[in-house]
Amino acid sequence: MSYYIRYFATRPISAKAIHQGLQAVDPTFKIDLGELVRGEVALGQVEVNQAQGDLFEDDLRQTVSLVEATGNGAAVVPRLRAAAAIVVVGLEWNGRSPDDTLALVAPLWNVLAQLSPGLSQWEGSGVFDGGQCLVDLSAS
Repeated sequence: MSYYIRYFATRPISAKAIHQGLQAVDPTFKIDLGELVRGEVALGQVEVNQAQGDLFEDDLRQTVSLVEATGNGAAVVPRLRAAAAIVVVGLEWNGRSPDDTLALVAPLWNVLAQLSPGLSQWEGSGVFDGGQCLVDLSAS
């Protein structure tokens, strides 16, 4: 089972740039054919979808619908629509606690923020700007 986080970047981002950013933090990080690994620990999948692509449009449409359904997304929807890329991260617990997995992958969020400003949508939780929740999606 995967837990999904989407990062809506305002500038184009590549998997190679994410990989390089992670390796600058910890050389044991790698993204190999979309698989995110730290040392020998498989953490999940990373996929980068650029604006105008079908997967990008599907993710954008789905997230905008979730946000609009709350009635609280007026300020957030334009920011989501301004995204140039969506980084989709599917985390796998693989017998670890969610907290342990999130701790292992934590440098990813800093790398993404360094590569491009953006918003993150945490499955079943909300849309965030850094650590600030802009729209609560826990009821959806």
